Amino acid sequence: MKKFVLTLLLLVVLIAGAGLWFAVAADYSEGYRVGKVIKLSHKGYVFKTWEGTLDFGYLQTDPQGGVATRIWDFSVAPGDEQVRKDIDAAIAGDYKVKLHYREKYVRLFWRGDTNHFVYKVEKAN
Repeated sequence: MKKFVLTLLLLVVLIAGAGLWFAVAADYSEGYRVGKVIKLSHKGYVFKTWEGTLDFGYLQTDPQGGVATRIWDFSVAPGDEQVRKDIDAAIAGDYKVKLHYREKYVRLFWRGDTNHFVYKVEKAN
């Protein structure tokens, strides 16, 4: 009986570890968005993350009859300094960029505030 319980416990730990690895490593989707970055901030009390906002630059009508701009929030992965510098340059130069991102299945609070992680920045035409 003791051997069965230990085997069962080991199996549960392995499944939980595989699930956590999948949540961190696997991508739900991948794509890009084009617009002007209007904000990039370094925020958090214990875990500092880089969070930004992209403005698509056009207006959209909402169901209540009003008009709203299209904005998109994103995160920059910890340690991805080149992406952060490219975004800083885009903000300073006030030009449109193409942000390539990967969407994660699960948002982990120590990695960022969103599921969308920008990994590449290109200057848009």
